[in-house]
Amino acid sequence: MGRRKQVTGTLYLSRARLRGDASVKALVPLMFGDGGLARGGGQPGHSLIWSLFADDAERQRDFLWREMERGLFYVLSARRPEDRHGLFELSPPKVFAPDLVEGDRLGFSLRANPVVRRRNAARGRSVKHDVVMDALSSAGEGSWADLRNPIIQDRGFSWLRRQGERAGFDVAERSVRIDGYEQHRIGRRRAPTMAYSSLDYDGILTVTTPEVFVEAISRGFGAAKAYGCGLMLIRRYDAQRLSA
Repeated sequence: MGRRKQVTGTLYLSRARLRGDASVKALVPLMFGDGGLARGGGQPGHSLIWSLFADDAERQRDFLWREMERGLFYVLSARRPEDRHGLFELSPPKVFAPDLVEGDRLGFSLRANPVVRRRNAARGRSVKHDVVMDALSSAGEGSWADLRNPIIQDRGFSWLRRQGERAGFDVAERSVRIDGYEQHRIGRRRAPTMAYSSLDYDGILTVTTPEVFVEAISRGFGAAKAYGCGLMLIRRYDAQRLSA
């Protein structure tokens, strides 16, 4: 269910808001427990968004999604979403086909799970590590409160810059805001079936290779894509409007 299918062809960008009427509100605790919808999506959002695309038990995931605020989702998909259960106010999907050239400047927003791979001798293979906790584990003296923000900015930006080198865009550190670091646990609190972290990126980027960049957006950035990470939202950058 969490596997990612290679996306080719037409892509659709959709906006889906969970309905606020009494019938849907009554279903939320039944679907997700007393905690309702967790911040950042996680398992509840994962299940909700799958309902828009789960037309076959063997279907592989061919979409990315992000919860922008409680109950409001943006979805990039290879198929048009279908609200078979009447849970959403679903706006008509728009074809995602940005007309870009080298040198275009775009505003962007991204919630990502930035990771690095470290060799694990016991397992005999490399293992993914959250970039922030990986840096903290090798840091010297200092408290979490003192080290947290510098590490988030340094390691978070380094990860984004590496993404850009492979994905056809460039970023300047002064043009990116990085915050919202949060750790998520899927499953039971004492024995989670999965754990991941997320960072929120907002800023300005420059397109260096348009075709590579658009393809990278369709694949998503970082890990934990099934849980609401990896979807980069872009917009035309209007310096005059933003500085007004």
